[in-house]
Amino acid sequence: MSDRNDSDSVVLFPQILQPAAALKTIAPVSVKFWESQEVVLSGIKQYSDGWLARRQQGTREAIEAAKRMGEAATPVDALREYQDWLNGAVRRLIEDGTDFQRHVLSAGTQATAGLSAEVETAAKSASRAYQEQSNG
Repeated sequence: MSDRNDSDSVVLFPQILQPAAALKTIAPVSVKFWESQEVVLSGIKQYSDGWLARRQQGTREAIEAAKRMGEAATPVDALREYQDWLNGAVRRLIEDGTDFQRHVLSAGTQATAGLSAEVETAAKSASRAYQEQSNG
């Protein structure tokens, strides 16, 4: 069994959440969180815009390939048109994956940049406030 008194938790918790100290401690962290969300959402939009452009390009190229296949003189010519279209489709798929990785890494880096410093500052501030209340 622990020597810790459960009533300590009940007494300490309200002291940590004193209104002025709590707001001064939490505000910078929450501002940084929402700034990070803004960065992440911007990255998602950039990725989705690129993805949509590649799908539109793929559709246009598929239409043209279908026309050329229909006009092909031989089955070999039709197959060649199909292969050309397929090469473009695979290239776009690879671009999707590369673009996705780039955006995920960038968003993760930007979203967490400075957040750990804000959390550390907030933790120190909360600790200081708690010590002042305990000593006072």
